Amino acid sequence: MQDKKLKKKQSYAGNNRALVIGCICSVVFMLLTAMVSMIYFRENMLRSAELLDNVDYDIYDAYYVLIPSDHDSAFWQSVYDVAREEGKKKGAYVEMLGSNLSTDYSREELLKIAVASGVDGIILEADDSLPITVHLEEADAKGIPVVTVLEDNSQGIRKSFVGVSNYNLGREYGKQVLSIQDKEVKDVLVLMNAGTTDTSQNIIFSGIQETLAEQEAEGEKSDIQVRTKAVEMQGAFDAEESVRNILMEETLPDVIICLDEISTSCAYQAVVDYNMVGQIDIIGYYDSETILKAIERNVLRSTISIDTAELGRFCVEALDEYRKNGYVSEYFSVGTNLITSENVKDYLGEEEK
Repeated sequence: MQDKKLKKKQSYAGNNRALVIGCICSVVFMLLTAMVSMIYFRENMLRSAELLDNVDYDIYDAYYVLIPSDHDSAFWQSVYDVAREEGKKKGAYVEMLGSNLSTDYSREELLKIAVASGVDGIILEADDSLPITVHLEEADAKGIPVVTVLEDNSQGIRKSFVGVSNYNLGREYGKQVLSIQDKEVKDVLVLMNAGTTDTSQNIIFSGIQETLAEQEAEGEKSDIQVRTKAVEMQGAFDAEESVRNILMEETLPDVIICLDEISTSCAYQAVVDYNMVGQIDIIGYYDSETILKAIERNVLRSTISIDTAELGRFCVEALDEYRKNGYVSEYFSVGTNLITSENVKDYLGEEEK
């Protein structure tokens, strides 16, 4: 009996020793693992520090933001590309605000964010809406210069405006209508952005009407009716639907004049889809590759292109001049180009480059 108890105690003692040895081995293993991990982490940190020391950083003196109505359009991307490069030359970092955000903010919200962030300058496609005006006042109170581009705010709070003469643009559209000789033009439809709150489109329309009226007075053209149609521009789909509904009307216009890139592309596509090429002449806006190829194929009669390089460059120059001198010219005039089937190959060549 005593032998059994002795053997049982010896068995317990052996199990305890094995357990202690196992625990000691586990602790030693954990310590070794921690030491190896710390050495590995330290080596990685040293290598990262060496890499960072070898990186060349661009240092900027100012931070500007561009806030357009549609940051996804080819037109505004072209303006931004030039503004960004011009900013680098002048020591300013230019960002198209809203282009890389997961949430789709409105132009008013982006302007509010820019003002609250205390940026050094804002390039804004403005309008006369109350939220835009309020945020412009806030920017002015905080000493943030704002340059409006292409579309202005009539309150005059901004420091400068970069754009084209809308009246002259309208006259150019009118001249293009008068240049149509292969058919009699009686009905001209101007597609207008339903969401625009300023008077720019009305000024363009006046330029078109006055140009046609001058020729009618001379007897060269007569009885040309010019009318407008509001097109929803909240998205490409809305614009496409609006243009297609126009083509489903019983009375089709002889000429459609488009005042922006989206409506031009939508009108071109709709005319092709409904097999109306040749029935309706389209005078467009901007010089994207799609629009240029449509002119080459005689689907579009012509397009008026605004010099996006001048737009981007003048915007940065205006902000830079104001920040350095405390004043700047209130207006920078940007040139336009007329593109027809006669010179479209020159512009297509530039697009390929």
